[in-house]
Amino acid sequence: MENIPEAKEINLSFPGKKARVLVVDDDRFYLLLYSDFLKELGCETLAVDNGLEALEKARDFRPDLAILDVVMPGMSGFDVARRLREDPLTAHTPFIIVTSLADKPSRVRGLTEGAAEFLSKPFDENEFTVRVRNLLKVKHYEDYLVEHGKMLEVEVNDKSAKLEQALQKIRHGYTESVYRLTLAAEYRDKETGGHIRRISLYSQLLARYLGLEESRVETIFFASPMHDVGKIGIPDSVLLKRGTHTEEEQAIMRRHTVIGADILSNSDSDILITGQEIALTHHECWDGSGYPRGLKGDEIPLSGQIVHVVDIYDALRSRRPYKEPFDHITACQTIDGQAPRFSPLILKAFHDCADEFKRLFDEHCDDKK
Repeated sequence: MENIPEAKEINLSFPGKKARVLVVDDDRFYLLLYSDFLKELGCETLAVDNGLEALEKARDFRPDLAILDVVMPGMSGFDVARRLREDPLTAHTPFIIVTSLADKPSRVRGLTEGAAEFLSKPFDENEFTVRVRNLLKVKHYEDYLVEHGKMLEVEVNDKSAKLEQALQKIRHGYTESVYRLTLAAEYRDKETGGHIRRISLYSQLLARYLGLEESRVETIFFASPMHDVGKIGIPDSVLLKRGTHTEEEQAIMRRHTVIGADILSNSDSDILITGQEIALTHHECWDGSGYPRGLKGDEIPLSGQIVHVVDIYDALRSRRPYKEPFDHITACQTIDGQAPRFSPLILKAFHDCADEFKRLFDEHCDDKK
C-alpha cells in the first residue's frame, strides 16, 4: 500500500460544485467514518441508515457516487443497487459495495448488480480513498460526455429538444392539475396539502418495500392522493358535520368512493386509471367488512390495500374535530387492533416500515414550523 497517496493529497471537487456521495449503512460507526473521510476529501455527503430512505432521498440528492452496505434490515444493499439502476435519475450513478461478507457468491452478486468496486470491512483508508477518487473521476467524465451530447442534440435537432420541453411542461401541468383537483376536495374536508403529500410518500414507501416495479411505484405515488376526490360531491351538511352521522348520512358519505371513481373514469392515463381504482377501493377491507362493494381478500387491488392502511395511519396521527392526534405508537397499536381489515402482507409491510412512517409524518407534519 506504500504507493497509495494520502487522502489529504486528493481533491475530489468538481468544477462549480462538490462531488456528492450517498452513504447507506445501518452501522452508525461506519456512517460516521465514511462521513469523516469524505468530508476531508471535500465531498458533500448524505448518510442514511436504511435502503428505503436512501431511495427516497437519492432522487433529490442526485449523488455522483453511492457507497452501500449489503446486510441491512428491510432492504439489502443489493436491492438498493438494483433500484438505483432502475431509476433514470440515478441509473448512471456508480457505487461501491462495502461489506463484511467476503464469500465469492456475494462478490459475484455485487458485480452482477453493477458494482464498480467491492471492498471488505474493515477497509484500508487510503485504498478506499483512491477508489472513491477514481470512480468520481470516471463519473465526472461521463457527466461531461452526457452534457456534451445534449448540446450536440440541441444543435443538430432543435425541434426535438423543444418538443421534449413541451412534453415535460405538459406532464408537469398534468400532475399539477391532479394535485390541485385533489387539494380542492381535501380542502372541503378541512384537510391540508401536508396530508396529500404524506399519503403520496407513505404509499410510495409501501409500494417500493413490496417490490413493485419503479414505474408502478411512481404511478401509485401520483395516484394515491386522489383517494378522496369524490368528497367534492358530498353535501357540506354531511361532510362537515360535527359528531356522529346517522345511518342515512353514513350512506351518503360512503358514496364519495363511487363519486371519485366516476370523476376519474374513462381515461387512458395510467395515473388516473390507478386513481380510479384507489378511489373506489381504499375503504374495502380484507375480511369483507368494507365498502362500497364489500370486496374480500385479493378481490381488492393492491393499490387500494396500500392506501387503505396509509390513510388510516395518517388519520390517526392527525388532529380532527372529533379527536386529538394520536402518537405513533398508539396509531400502530390501533391498526393492530383492526388487523382483520388488512391483508397479512400489508400489515407486515406496515410494521416493517413503521419507523419510516414516523419519520415521514414528523418531516411533513402540518404543525412543523
